[in-house]
Amino acid sequence: MRVLKKPAAVWIAFGMFSLVELWLAVHFRENDVGEYHRYALLALTPPWLHHWPKEYPAMSQFIFLLPLLLPFSYRFSFAVLTLVALAVLLSEGMKHHGTQWGIKVLGYLSVGTIGLFSERYDIFAALFGFLAIDQALQKHWSWAWTFSVIGFLLKLFPAVFWPVFLIAEWRETHRIRWDRLVLSLLAGLVMVGFQALLASHQAFTSYRYLLNRPIEIGSLAASLTALLSHPHLFYAFGSVDVTAHGLAHFIGDSLTLIGIISWLAVFWAQWRGSLDIIEAAILTLGILLLTTKVFSAQYLIWLAPILALKRGNLSFILAYLLTSLGYPVGYAIRGMFPWVIYIFAARNLLLTSGFVLFVWRQTRSVSSIVYKQGISR
Repeated sequence: MRVLKKPAAVWIAFGMFSLVELWLAVHFRENDVGEYHRYALLALTPPWLHHWPKEYPAMSQFIFLLPLLLPFSYRFSFAVLTLVALAVLLSEGMKHHGTQWGIKVLGYLSVGTIGLFSERYDIFAALFGFLAIDQALQKHWSWAWTFSVIGFLLKLFPAVFWPVFLIAEWRETHRIRWDRLVLSLLAGLVMVGFQALLASHQAFTSYRYLLNRPIEIGSLAASLTALLSHPHLFYAFGSVDVTAHGLAHFIGDSLTLIGIISWLAVFWAQWRGSLDIIEAAILTLGILLLTTKVFSAQYLIWLAPILALKRGNLSFILAYLLTSLGYPVGYAIRGMFPWVIYIFAARNLLLTSGFVLFVWRQTRSVSSIVYKQGISR
């Protein structure tokens, strides 16, 4: 019996994942893809590009237009394009990180996001976010910043990698490249300016949308609110949200402050050489997910390719599994929805413990190296 080579095993797994996603795209129609389709049609209604997504960065509009180029239904075409993006991610990632990395990525996505992977456009931003990290690991700093800016213009989150890149390049060259940061910010302003030129009333809609959103049911702030009080659930801004007589917002504001302090601690540890680029990127993104007021289930797509670069732990796997149990399963099964906020609470506690264990392992590893160096002297 012929043994499959490891790359072949990855592509077979990808093929199985793709078949499931294409079937789900046809038989389980979610609102988000319909909203993308609406934005695409509005963009092509004369005068062209005078209507932009209200909740997404302007460049996302060009992702929403792509399915119109394919000879299938919009939903099926969109699913095909998400799988093409995943194929590019796997192909590029396995060049430098091997087939085991590819298996781990597919594992995380299958366990935690298979019910919504092709119903969201997050894989496109995740692709560019990963490529940015990958190029930084190769010391190709211009490409690292370029890919992170593209990702930022699609979904904002890759901007959290910019301090990581500044510090990493400083450690290599002893120069802080503020010019790269300035150019990245200017790229964002140029895109906003382009949007404002065509539709002035929509210049900063995605930023205002994000700032005005209440505490979303999947966030750690909502989880702590549910454990400490009796939250009221309501629907707004395209999601189920939480309120509890001001408690939810107090917890949310407190977590934001904790997140800023935690980021500074990560950057300081990287500056001191206690964290490498991958570790700093994982922790920076993890802090973003856990301390902001919105944590939608698809955000774990952002984390999977970078998390797969390091040794995981059971807490991460269970957190991904509980995410699928919360959404879409918790929304689809009648009578299960009241438990969704507690499923997400368990997920967030597991994810937090996973990051704590991750930090402990890195600290232990650094301490071991320092000890051995001391002994050798």
